[in-house]
Order: sequence, then C-alpha cells, then structure tokens
Amino acid sequence: MENSTSLMGSLHGLCDWIMRFSIINMLWIIFNIPIILVTILMIFTDPKEGYYTLAVLIALLMPLLFFPATTAMFASVRQWVMQGTISPLLKSYWGYYKENYKKSFLGGVVLTAAWTVLIADYYYFVNKSTLWSYIVLIIGIFLFVFSMNFFSVVSHYNLKLGQLFKNALLVTIGNPLLTVVVFIGSSIILYVSFYVLLFLIPLFTGILIAYLSFALFYRMYLKTTTIQMDTN
Repeated sequence: MENSTSLMGSLHGLCDWIMRFSIINMLWIIFNIPIILVTILMIFTDPKEGYYTLAVLIALLMPLLFFPATTAMFASVRQWVMQGTISPLLKSYWGYYKENYKKSFLGGVVLTAAWTVLIADYYYFVNKSTLWSYIVLIIGIFLFVFSMNFFSVVSHYNLKLGQLFKNALLVTIGNPLLTVVVFIGSSIILYVSFYVLLFLIPLFTGILIAYLSFALFYRMYLKTTTIQMDTN
C-alpha cells in the first residue's frame, strides 16, 4: 500500500512537470507565431523573389517578440528551479513578459545584430575559406551560449543592460565547462526534436533548453556565492 502511494505520488509529480513544461513551451511558441510563419514562408521562397526581405523582417521581429518571450520562459524556469512552486502559468508568464520586456527588447536588438553579422559572415566565407568558416562556427557556438546566459541573467538579476551583458559574458568566459555542457545539451535536444521526435518541438524543445541553461547557470551562481561567503 505504501509503495502504491509512493508510485502514485511519483506519477503525479511527473505529470505535473510535463504539464508545466508543455504549457510554457506552447505559450512561448504562440508569442512567436509571426516569426514562425515568416520563417516558413522564407523556406519556400526563391532567393531572387523576396527572400532577403523576409530575412530582414525576421531580424526586425526577433527583438520585438522572440527575446521577450524567451526571457519570460527563462523567468518561469527560474521560479521552478529556485522555489519549486507553480504560480498560475499563463498569469506568471505574462507578468514576466511585461516585467522584462524593455531589457529583453534592447538586449535583443544587440544580439540580433550580432547574429545577423555572424550569419552573413558565415555565408560569405563558407565557399571561400574553410578556416574562416570554422572560426565563424566557433564564434557562433560562443554566441549561442552567451545568448542563453543572457536570458538567465536577465531573468535572475535586476541590473542595467550593460551590466547584464557583462555578467553574461563573465559567465560564458569564466565557466568553460558550463559553456560546453549547455552547447552539447542544447544540440542534442535540437537534433532529437528535429530529426527523431518531431512532437517535442511544440511541447518541450524550447523549455528543455531553457531549463538546462538556467539550471546550470543557477548551480554556478550558488557555487560562486558559497565561495564568496567562505572567503569573507
């Protein structure tokens, strides 16, 4: 009887986590529907017929939609990792969205510009220099992890934009193991989602990457805080 109760409790907990993960992931996708639709249209558009116009439109929408929505997703994950509590999911997500919108938008402008330059450089060098293609690819890995750390920092600290970027940079450079694990873990999630289990994309892909990134960031934060307390 006791084992049965324990099993039911475990199943209830698992279902609870599946529910919260899927709801926040779907909210994140809903907030990014314009970007998704333009991206799909871009995939089926000839490069000579408005392809680059659609690319510019995506770049303009990223700071407006993607970055605030992703920050809200990271803030939701932060609450789960730190407190383990479940606020009303839609209400809390919308609250985080509004609360961090300005910083997410401004940070998104900078990061979207960086990604745009990087992607343009990659396509420029890909058929001209193998060495430079690899260099750009390495920079892309760094920028990806930096972007994930930026979302973690924005959702965790109440700082000015410059300080948020500085902290995200310090986390990325100062913790190479975290950088490697975040990149490899995210790559596995994306590969499985797009090539093995497509149903993960609307339900779990984004939130799994967010949870992995923030959980590792918070573990590093606790370790750093403990060291500072021991030093003092």
